[in-house]
Amino acid sequence: MSSVAKFYIKPAEGEHIETTVKVEQEKAAAVCGTVRDKGGTAVENALVLLFRSGQDKKLIDRQFTDEEGQFSFGPIEGNVLYLIKVYKNSIKIRELEIVAD
Repeated sequence: MSSVAKFYIKPAEGEHIETTVKVEQEKAAAVCGTVRDKGGTAVENALVLLFRSGQDKKLIDRQFTDEEGQFSFGPIEGNVLYLIKVYKNSIKIRELEIVAD
């Protein structure tokens, strides 16, 4: 993700600095999830594919799950329908469509 604000400070000894940073609302979205088997155990190294849903089903990104079965995509465009496909050992585990808000 990109930086929305960046600044440097160098307080003197004993000095107390207070600041407020205001940023605009982020228009992008993110999708985070966990892949688990039927027994509820996290699935490591599952391939998770993110497609833009629709007729062309364009591949947007791909991730492998970590040791806890977790994956994340972002930033992605909000209010768009996406399709996620999950594979482990060349076997498709799950396919679902989501709308990122």
